[in-house]
Amino acid sequence: MNQLKRIALIAAACACVSGSAVPVLESTMIVAEAHSGRTDGNGGHRDNKNKSGLGSYHYHCGGHPAHLHENGVCPYASAPASSSRGSSSSGGSSAAASSADGQSAEQSVSREMMDQYAAVFDADYYYSNYEDLQSSIGRDDLKLFGHFLDCGMAEGRIGCEDFNVNVYRENNPDLQKEFGDDLPRYYSHYMSSGCHEGRICR
Repeated sequence: MNQLKRIALIAAACACVSGSAVPVLESTMIVAEAHSGRTDGNGGHRDNKNKSGLGSYHYHCGGHPAHLHENGVCPYASAPASSSRGSSSSGGSSAAASSADGQSAEQSVSREMMDQYAAVFDADYYYSNYEDLQSSIGRDDLKLFGHFLDCGMAEGRIGCEDFNVNVYRENNPDLQKEFGDDLPRYYSHYMSSGCHEGRICR
């Protein structure tokens, strides 16, 4: 009888542990998929495969997306954590609100960051080719860039004359196998290596 009680208690304990572990494991897997490696004391970590497109080392200060510290200064230093945008591929309500009033986008992006995206984004081109942005955002370069990061890449918008994400995807089947429908990853790949490899992009 005691043995049956023990078995029942062990089974109940296993059920509790497995039930609570599932969401923890799932969330861990999602984070690991996007960014391998833990951050160090400075909030940064190595990215030897350059998956972020920012080089072999980048930061995630305050839970913000991968970024660099130009001249040792974090572009998010004055931005509140609440203005952090999620992954590039999500275009949820917070991203829409950010691009609607432009405040969050303006606080969390900088000209230095915009320069890093020069291979795929040009504010003049982006403004000229999307009438909806002309009326909702206006001619502010940083707000336009914020929209591109928050929504534009996930929507497959063309950010400059020299790069068309749809053409890039269609002409690179090896990337289709790896990235699938995750459009922001095509932009990142082009910035980090595709442009140097001379891949077809327009």
